[in-house]
Amino acid sequence: MSRSEQQAAVWVARRLDSQDLDQPGFDAWRSADPANGEAFDRLWATAQDAALTEAMALSVQRRAARRLDWKPITALAGGLATCAVALVLAWPQLQLLTVRPVSVETRPGQIRTVALVDGSRVTLDGATQLDVRIGSRRREVRLVRGEAFFDIAHDASRPFTVRAPEGAARVLGTAFDLERGDGRLELSVHRGKVRLAPEGLIHPTVDLTPGQRAFTKDGRLSAVRAFDPAADDWRSGWLETDSVTLARLIERLNRASPTPIVIDDPALGRRRVAGRFRLDEPETLVRNLALVHGFQVQERGGALRLSR
Repeated sequence: MSRSEQQAAVWVARRLDSQDLDQPGFDAWRSADPANGEAFDRLWATAQDAALTEAMALSVQRRAARRLDWKPITALAGGLATCAVALVLAWPQLQLLTVRPVSVETRPGQIRTVALVDGSRVTLDGATQLDVRIGSRRREVRLVRGEAFFDIAHDASRPFTVRAPEGAARVLGTAFDLERGDGRLELSVHRGKVRLAPEGLIHPTVDLTPGQRAFTKDGRLSAVRAFDPAADDWRSGWLETDSVTLARLIERLNRASPTPIVIDDPALGRRRVAGRFRLDEPETLVRNLALVHGFQVQERGGALRLSR
């Protein structure tokens, strides 16, 4: 971090505190060097990120709670120092927020492999969208929807994180599959080690190794389960499951099907199915499931509609 960036972090912290504006001092510092103003404007904009603001506020509250006997002026100085240190430490994440995200997506039924600028490769399932930011100190992907297989280029100086509303997975260099569906985020590790964390500021985490799978849902972690990393999966047109709800299976099939598949009866969606399924012919699969599990499939309004 340059000297201008370090000083800008302190000025941002001071201006975030309404009782420490020092406008003349700030104006003098800013006008002393064009780099100062550029660093401050960049850091001030990214410091408004809601998640960062919440995390900093929580940090300050915790420190204040442990030091209730401080005098007001000491507490103020300590709070400012905490903010300044938090901003300096958070600079790699702040720098990442200045990187314009690159959006990559697929249509239903399309599987696409893309190479990221850091050398990592990502295979997207159908109806999947990723927003990618590769910065100088952090690499981050937002899984907007769908499922993707990540083969991450090793770079110990730039951790790679995949985020979703349900949680996040963080690695240095590895291969893993991450799926959003049914309100959960499921991680399957094929190589290396990946840390899975639910949503929220304070939460448990779990480190998964090859052949292990777990998911987050509603801020909680599931039990860790085993799977065979060498087995065929959606990348080769297969889906194997020991027991999932029909609703989750249909959600998965809709990423492969050009025709939407809709479950009209919520109770039918809760029925559990198991087996090894081909994904390249979703309509045939749905009709075969209907024969086995006793439900109806009708074509209406440009969709396949399932009912009891």
